[in-house]
Amino acid sequence: MYGSIAICSGRASLKLTDAVCKILGIEPEPVEFHDFSNGNMMVNFPGGTVREKDLFVIQSGERSVFQDKTDAYRTVSGDILELLQMISALKDSAGRITAVSPYFPYARSDKKDKPRIAITAKMIFELLEAVRTDRVLTMTLHSPQCQGFSNIPVDQLHANTVFIRKILAMGKEKLAFVAPDSGSILDNDFLALHTAKGIRDAGGTPDVTTGYVKKMRVDDSENPLVRTVEGLDDLSDRTVLMADDEILSGKSLILCAGTVAARGAKDIYAFITHPILSGEAIKRIQDSPITKLYITDTVEFDREKAERVNGGPADKIEVLSVAHVFAEAIKRINEGRSLSSLYL
Repeated sequence: MYGSIAICSGRASLKLTDAVCKILGIEPEPVEFHDFSNGNMMVNFPGGTVREKDLFVIQSGERSVFQDKTDAYRTVSGDILELLQMISALKDSAGRITAVSPYFPYARSDKKDKPRIAITAKMIFELLEAVRTDRVLTMTLHSPQCQGFSNIPVDQLHANTVFIRKILAMGKEKLAFVAPDSGSILDNDFLALHTAKGIRDAGGTPDVTTGYVKKMRVDDSENPLVRTVEGLDDLSDRTVLMADDEILSGKSLILCAGTVAARGAKDIYAFITHPILSGEAIKRIQDSPITKLYITDTVEFDREKAERVNGGPADKIEVLSVAHVFAEAIKRINEGRSLSSLYL
């Protein structure tokens, strides 16, 4: 049995950490960060103690790219090193350390598809093991098989319950779940099944159907070629729901939205776990047929900064917090209870 819960955060996940701590009724451990002029950084814990406590270090490996001069020093590599420094600094005091990476870094780098490249997802797990991390907690890995790269326990959570709650609250009829690609079919089918069950449990008659957009990629760019919608010929008067694990430039999702809009979709709602939103993604979303884009806070989204950097509104984007999912997982890990029901 481990001691009481202690939580600290890197600079990529400060808001999510505050939300998790508020739910658990604790204060985050104080941390100081210093960036030197030579590009080095230092992490310091100025007060309190985590001795023999069950410590959870929260830090995403990617954050919103909407940067200005106040955070120009930030890089994904820096966020990873920051996480490793925090764990290394506290390992000799804490009873156990769990690295909580809401958006796991380099999860896309899961295979050797060129002769001389690194499988970087595996390398990140090796780095976490090198600083003696005890376990990892994350959400919706782009490649779930990445869990097999680790020699320490890895728990993967999902935002499905958060999405389903929002979908049911919409009160929409005649729903069509359209997976943006074949890789997300299972996730969209899962949402469709549980949404239909939720409608039925509430006394309604579910009219829910599913399909997927067939597309292909010819290179490493973010410009897929959309072919057709498989399984759904007519989307007239239907509300289309699309879910995926992350959004980068938004080009792929918007192409899919255009495809279903051309087939008569009434409204189009997208549910994305990790909102990277790189480049001109927000402007593309604003100009697209998408009615609303729902994202979670695994990656921090600063609306004011996003609108300032992009020179326009971002009112099509709404954040759904997953803080309570992580808070419950942390509580169960500390108490030695099962996480199975949180894997949905």
